[in-house]
This record gives sequence, structure tokens and C-alpha cells, in this order.
Amino acid sequence: MSPGVVRHASSLQAKSVGSGVKQFEIVPAGPYAEAMFAEEYVFDVNAEFNFSASKHDIYFYVLEGKGSAKFDFLSFGSLASVGSPTAKDSSISLQEGSAISLLDGESVTLAPIEGMQVLVLSIPSPVTPWADSLKREVNVNARLATTRLGAAEFQAATGDRQFEVLFDASNGSRGATLFVGFIPSSGAPQHYHLYDEICVIVRGRGALVSPDGTEQELVKGSAFHVAPRLLHAIHNRNPEDLWILGLFRPEGSASAAFYPDGRPAPVDPVR
Repeated sequence: MSPGVVRHASSLQAKSVGSGVKQFEIVPAGPYAEAMFAEEYVFDVNAEFNFSASKHDIYFYVLEGKGSAKFDFLSFGSLASVGSPTAKDSSISLQEGSAISLLDGESVTLAPIEGMQVLVLSIPSPVTPWADSLKREVNVNARLATTRLGAAEFQAATGDRQFEVLFDASNGSRGATLFVGFIPSSGAPQHYHLYDEICVIVRGRGALVSPDGTEQELVKGSAFHVAPRLLHAIHNRNPEDLWILGLFRPEGSASAAFYPDGRPAPVDPVR
């Protein structure tokens, strides 16, 4: 799969990975600067599935539905989650907009209380040789195992766009940033980043625009990979904001972008 190519679970072949659990490979691992990949898991009622992080750190985002997460193993014993403290053997409630950070060697079991769709984004763990240069120490006292959209303040990006960080170095992520960007009707101009990024639409509609002007439709669940220095633009011709879940590596600011001529894109303060 080439960078900048949009995929959607509805057009992909599902793989059954357990009773009542289907997996869709929305961004396959490929010859990118980073061996990042993303999947969408669709749970039937009463289904459950265990995820174990091996040589990867894994980030989860609930796209639809409700359920729970039970941490079978965490590296740092008792960890805090937004809304309620949790120990490794307790369950955390999940709903649309909930997010989880799982480090290499940890595991969690997800179980829905109604049908649930979950995005699962994986990056090479900093303990692996090819990612060691990006290694960051985990702040145990600040680490969150779970959070939710709306728990942090909005930050400003280019133009009149804003974003909210779910996980970064400040709450225990080690080398990657997970955020949701909010793109208003005007859309985002043509730009590029210096990092590898996976993007998934979590609300709204729009289009991904290639340097030649070709547009690919974006709807809820659409996913694509943005390689470093890949010129792209996001158009939103609808009155509602377009929400994009982004995971990028190395960790940094989601507002770091450059125009085609290399100028840093300006950042407007949050209004």
C-alpha cells in the first residue's frame, strides 16, 4: 500500500480472529520510514478479545459502541485513568472517544456491552533495534493507561484548525503522539510533515487531496498513511467539522507542518 492511499473497512475483506470478532487491515505495514500499521476490530455483543503488545506499542480508540477494558498485565502496577483510578486487574468503562495506551509486553482484554468498533494502531516499540533512537523514558507518575476525548484542552494548529492530544510524552507515551484534529469547513491547505503518520476519520466527511489535485473521499472509518514530506491537503466542504485521529512518530507537536516551499505553517492561537 502506497502512502496517501485511502482505505475503508467496508471495502476490505474481514478476517475472523475470534468468536464474534472481525479484523480489518486498514493501514498495512509497508516499506515506510516506520513499520506502523492500523487495524479496525468489530465486536459483536458479548464478544471479547485479548490484545498483547509484542515488539510494538499499541494505541486503541473506540470508534463506536460501549464496552470495557481489563488490563491483564501492566508494567507499572497501579496506573491512573482519566475519570477513575485503576489497578491492573480492574475493568475500565469504554465508550466512543475512549483511548488506551499499551506498551510492549502489556496486555488488555476488550469486551463490548453492545456492538463495538475499535481502531488499533501499532508502532515499533522503542525496545526494538530499529526504534531505539526514539526511546523515551516513561514517566510512571504521570502515565495514563486510558483517557478519553474531551479530557484535555484544545491546542491550535495551522489556520483555524485545532487538535486535542490523547497520548504523548506528558502522560506516558514513549516516542509517539496520538491526537484528534478538528478541521472546519475551510479545510487544511497543502502541506507536509517530517514524521510518519497514520490517520483515521472518526467523524464527518471530506477529501484527501494529492499534489496533482486528485481527491479521495473521506468518511468515518477512512484510513491512510502519510509518509514524511508527502504533500497533501484535507478539504472539508461540509458545515460540520471533520475529525481525524492521528498517530505519528517521533513524538512531538501535531501543529508541526510545512508549506510546499518549506516555510513552517503558522499556528494561530486558540480562539
